[in-house]
Parts: sequence; C-alpha cells; structure tokens
Amino acid sequence: MNSANKSQPLKDPYNRRIDYLRISITDKCNLKCIYCTPSEGIKYFQEKEVLTDDEILRFVRIARKHGLRKVRITGGEPLVRNSIVKLVSSIKGIGIRDLSLTTNGILLSKLAGELKRAGLDRVNISLDSMDPDKYRAITKGGDINLVWQSIKDAEKAGLSPVKINVVPIRGVNDDEISSFAALTFEKNYHIRFIEFMPATCNGIWKKDKCVSSAEAMEKISALGELERLRFRGRGPSRNYRIKGASGVIGFISPMSDHFCGHCSRLRLTADGKIRPCLFSNIKIDIKTPMRNGATDEEIEKLFFQAVKVKPQRHQLNEDITTAAHLKAMSKIGG
Repeated sequence: MNSANKSQPLKDPYNRRIDYLRISITDKCNLKCIYCTPSEGIKYFQEKEVLTDDEILRFVRIARKHGLRKVRITGGEPLVRNSIVKLVSSIKGIGIRDLSLTTNGILLSKLAGELKRAGLDRVNISLDSMDPDKYRAITKGGDINLVWQSIKDAEKAGLSPVKINVVPIRGVNDDEISSFAALTFEKNYHIRFIEFMPATCNGIWKKDKCVSSAEAMEKISALGELERLRFRGRGPSRNYRIKGASGVIGFISPMSDHFCGHCSRLRLTADGKIRPCLFSNIKIDIKTPMRNGATDEEIEKLFFQAVKVKPQRHQLNEDITTAAHLKAMSKIGG
C-alpha cells in the first residue's frame, strides 16, 4: 500500500474530517426544472471557463494525498459531458474508494453499463413526480419513461442501491410523498426526501412551500411503522425503513434540522472554484493558479485554505439572504 492510501483526511477548525468532494463537471443541463432554473434562464459557462479533465484529475490527486475518500460527480447534468466515462475511470484510478454520480436519468440508460465498468459505484437519480404530465411540467419537457428505463438499467448494471432524490414542494408534488415511499416495499430503492431549499431567484421558493422532513415522515407513517436505521458514516440522510419493506427511506433536512455538525464535504464548481459550504459565498479559485503555472504545492495550499475557512454551519434559518448567491444550482453543483 502506497503512502497515499495511508493518508489521513484533513480536519477543519471544528474537528470535522474533510474527505468528501462534490465535483460539478458542467453547468449545462438537458432539463429546466422549476426549482433549479431561474425564470430568466441561464447563461452557460463558455467551454474555456470549465475545468478540463486533466485539471479535475490534478486536483483530485492532490486532495487524495490528504485523505479524500469519496467523490460525487454532479452538474448541471454530468452525463452531457462527452468525456464522462473516461473521467469516471480516471478518478477511480486515482484511488477514490467511493465514487458516485447524481443525474436526472434522461441519458443514464445508455451509459449505465459503461459507467459501472469504468468504476462508478452507484447513482442518485432525481425524480420529483411519478405522474408523466406533472414530471413534464416540473422539468419543462422531460420524458419520465426515459428515467424509469434508466432506473431499471442502473439496477441491472449493479449501480446499487439506486437512490432516488425527491424534493417535495407544497402544492406541486407533496401529494406523492406516500407513493414514493411505497416503492420501497418491493424494491431496494433508497428514496431520499430533500427539503426544498432557496436555490433559485425565479420566485418559486417560499418558506411555506417547504415540506419539512417531519411532515413527510408523518405522511409516510400511515403506510406502516418506520424503523430507524443505524446512522452510517457522516452523510446528511437520516434513514428509515417501513417495517417489512425492502428499501430505505431517507430524509435530508437542510432547512429544519441542518447536518452541518458532521459535514465532511467541499464542492468544486465547473469553473474551478472550491466552495467550502453550499450556503456560503466563500469560494477559492484553483483554475486561475493552475493555468498560470502553479505547482502542486501551491494548489495544495489552496486546498488547505478551503478546509480552514469552512463555516461551522449555514445561517439559512436566521437569514435567508445568505442563500442569495444560489441563483442557479447548476452553476455551483447539486
């Protein structure tokens, strides 16, 4: 075992182990979901503004030397990047133990097998309605049949457990919470209910549209007794199983019950900025130094700085304007 595999993760000033990196590889997406896309649309990064594969891999190698163990590839929609399979293979080859990807599922069916062979461990698929018409309205044109096929093909390829991300929005899809939870009776799906966050400037977000995890849990309890599962790792999801069901139900509560105390992640945006916290406007540019000839040691210092300035917690409940920079999640990474 080489020294990199023996490396220990860095700890931030609040004694949290930082070993997880979410990498946005594009801000482009083939859907325009109502809670993600500003009403005036998105001006995408120019190709030259986006990190190249080599730049992404260079940063992952540097972070791996200091205990990076988990990487999630996000976007935008990461599967629109032509080099996605090669990039997955290269990241896994660096020695990343846990490599996952978040996708809307539109393009996954054709790529699931290739991605698994390249080293991808599992996928999270965003699906906010099981009603084809409602799904089309939420995504502004998406075909739900492609998503269901992708879910089946991800299972077949061994990208399991398949996790399905649902953002309940009052008056939009909150009537489907129990239906989503019921999918776990027969299938080992991990259905994750994520509280609606103030992440766009299109006016759709209002606090009363946020369905709390407690409310979602109450609705699901009508299906059967919810058994709390042992909390694994330091991820944000509080996991349960309906008694007798095959799958898992998770609740991610950034609004009502933040998980900042054990947050282990940094974000790397498509245009080369490290963000220590989604809900903070702190960002550290690594792309410009890389393109100006910075050494690995100099990039390493920027990585250390990002860990050092990671906030203790977000301030959303005290001051919602702290999320004002989240005009489009695709610019930061889901």
